[in-house]
Amino acid sequence: MRSFSRIASVLLVVCAAVVTSAGAAEQSGKKAFLNAWQDRGVALKRTLFSVVYDERRRFLPLTKQQGRVAGLTVATPSDIYYLFEARRDTEDDIVGRDPNAVVTTLREQYRRSTHLEIGNVKDVEAVLLVRYEPGVVLFVKKVQIERDRVRLMLHNQAGDEATTLTVKWPVPLSKDLTESAVIESILDKFLIRS
Repeated sequence: MRSFSRIASVLLVVCAAVVTSAGAAEQSGKKAFLNAWQDRGVALKRTLFSVVYDERRRFLPLTKQQGRVAGLTVATPSDIYYLFEARRDTEDDIVGRDPNAVVTTLREQYRRSTHLEIGNVKDVEAVLLVRYEPGVVLFVKKVQIERDRVRLMLHNQAGDEATTLTVKWPVPLSKDLTESAVIESILDKFLIRS
């Protein structure tokens, strides 16, 4: 009986060690990626696009949030496209190969009836398409690792949000971010870390 409890205790300790080391490996893969990119200056190698827009508040439609910024550039292992993510459940994402076409579509979308039903109003109004050309220096303020994408939030030297660069993965990312080498190679096509 004593040897059984001793074996059970040893197995329990071994299992706990395996679970702890697996959790540490998961943290270290993500942590290494975050340490490599977050709070770093980067110089652009390729043009990135953003749209500046005004958005009416959903519950107070007479007020607007002005000067909001949405980065449009999305890279995959094999492609580049531009995406404005839907701001309402009733709307679709706007996806295209040309950022100007995305902004044109945005200007036509997001219309709704006014309260008195005597016209319509735009909930989201595109104000400006912004280009960040190669050589521009930005700062990675935040890195978001989501289910199937990694997004870098880029800010200008004044600290204002400038744009984003999103790497979209074709399947859900692994918990320990084993795809980080390929994701970094995609990011390296757009950015030079300083």
